[in-house]
Amino acid sequence: MSGERERGGGAGAEEETSQVADFFQDRCVFITGVSGFVGKVLLEKLLRSCGRVRTVYVLMRPKDGQDPRQRLDELLTCQVFGRLRSENPKLLTRVVPVQGDISLPDLGLSQSDSNMLAKQVSVVFHSAATVRFDEPLRKSVDLNLLGTQRIIQLCKKMTKLAALVHVSTAYSYCNRKEIDEVIYPEKVSPQKVVDIAEWMDEPMLERVLPCLMDGRPTTYHYSKALAEHVLAEEGAGLPAAIVRPSIVTAAFREPMPGWVDGVNGPSTFIIMTGKGLLRTMLVYNGSVVDWMPVDMVANLLLTAAWHIGTRRPDGVKVFNCTSGDLNRVTWSDIHRTATPLIVRYPSKQVIRYPGGSFKSSPLLNKLSIKLFHALPAYLVDALSWVVGCRTEFVGLVHRMERAAGFLEYFTTREWKFKCNNLIELREMQNSTDRKVFDFDIRAVEWSPYLESYVKGVRKFLLKEDDSTLPAARRRIARLYYMELLAKVGVFLGVVHWLLTRTSLSQHLLWFFINLMFNIMQRMPRSWLSRMTSPVNPDDQSPAD
Repeated sequence: MSGERERGGGAGAEEETSQVADFFQDRCVFITGVSGFVGKVLLEKLLRSCGRVRTVYVLMRPKDGQDPRQRLDELLTCQVFGRLRSENPKLLTRVVPVQGDISLPDLGLSQSDSNMLAKQVSVVFHSAATVRFDEPLRKSVDLNLLGTQRIIQLCKKMTKLAALVHVSTAYSYCNRKEIDEVIYPEKVSPQKVVDIAEWMDEPMLERVLPCLMDGRPTTYHYSKALAEHVLAEEGAGLPAAIVRPSIVTAAFREPMPGWVDGVNGPSTFIIMTGKGLLRTMLVYNGSVVDWMPVDMVANLLLTAAWHIGTRRPDGVKVFNCTSGDLNRVTWSDIHRTATPLIVRYPSKQVIRYPGGSFKSSPLLNKLSIKLFHALPAYLVDALSWVVGCRTEFVGLVHRMERAAGFLEYFTTREWKFKCNNLIELREMQNSTDRKVFDFDIRAVEWSPYLESYVKGVRKFLLKEDDSTLPAARRRIARLYYMELLAKVGVFLGVVHWLLTRTSLSQHLLWFFINLMFNIMQRMPRSWLSRMTSPVNPDDQSPAD
């Protein structure tokens, strides 16, 4: 193929075949972490857009009384594979489960499975990891660091290996303000960290952990950085790439707009705001949300494998899969756009009419947490206890505040991610691959995306279909008027208290009441209607 075709230029570019799909033709692929958010979308996209792939082996462990075959069968019934089941269900038969576990020596593979993978597989995607922010260091090291080491050992045995693509995170080096597409040095080597985690007891590990993490907020981010070092050092000579997504969010287009399977920062905000529980968050003004739709992450992973397998660059190629410098959106933008959408597509689980605001003052945010989160939760649970109902709101608010505490690190900081390799890879794609394997975040319009995101959270995470919308809208309208009546009641209580004070306060009060009535009488009726009505739940127009 000519260089002009490989760059996507020249006449007849519209007729070009997919270079990425051609790369995967007749290849055997091995995927870890296929049951995760990114793993599901990666598998679906690989099968649907690279239909001539020979076999896709997926590493799965027995769980909850199910063997890998049963788990895979259940996985393939997930909604994310619905399009594939309707268009070409035979492709699903190319997925073969392999029993194993990244936490076990040699991945827990049988000798026959290990030999089979070594002889047949030519592309490996390693996305298995623990993504829990509060995971103990020992477990994070075992799964994220040693798990990667075990994958490298297997890859070294593969006689046909063309590409190893490792899924990391853009926040591996979040202790830096500017993050390039390189692997930065660590103060303590990965092997020393492994040794420390093995012999230290938990209390001692907790004491040394802040020094080890060197400013990172969680063991997840630290262990992912160490895994990158292991890949660079022990995987030297392997055709390898590291893809670093930022916050992975709902699908932009594929397999369906808004599909989401993971509860993370923006998804947590949508759920908790939609239930009316989240009334305040600490967010510094102008703080950027760096996120990537999950389908664009999958497209980049597949394209990175093609690039590594055909170009064989020196060393480990790193791709920062981020949006902040390419298509900027702030937390304030999300709040301003998403809140009306949450009201337009309410959850039937809504407890309180959505409201509140972001705070840039830590003191004001803490005060708001006490007043608008903790106090209502204790009051509702106390009333529930009196009437003999289940008390659950205090625990729910505590869990929400714990999640918000982790998120606070990212809502009060900003990073500059360099994406030169990402942009260069985009330029290498031909015209077909730019459409089929699109990861150009610059073309995304955030308002329509947020609408599909809100609807996707409702449908795929909260399991509420469109038939429940009328009832949910009636419920949120009732909550609006109940809250309005409560505010009027408080206002009348204050008025009554003032009327019992001095005659001067009475005169001042009536002066302001008369002034307000005079102003309202002079206002156009359309303004009054807009001020006194809740968001029309049937209004399907885009958010402002």
